[in-house]
Amino acid sequence: MKKVLSIVAAVVIAASFASCKKCTTCKYDYTAFGVSYTYTYPEQCGKKKDINNFKTACKNAAASYGATCTCTDK
Repeated sequence: MKKVLSIVAAVVIAASFASCKKCTTCKYDYTAFGVSYTYTYPEQCGKKKDINNFKTACKNAAASYGATCTCTDK
C-alpha cells in the first residue's frame, strides 16, 4: 500500500511541476504608410504571472499602433 501511495504522490508532484510552465506566442498586425506589417514575438515560456505580463506588454505595444495583440497559448 505504501508503494502505491508513493507512486501516486510522485505522479501528482510531477504533474504539478509540469503545469507551472506555460508557453505562448503573440503577434499583432498594423499598417504604417499604407503598408501592412505583422510583428510576431518569439515564444515566451514561464509561470502564469510571467505569461500574463508578456501578454499585457504585447497589448500595450499593439495599442500604440492602433492594433490588437493576438496570443496563442501552447
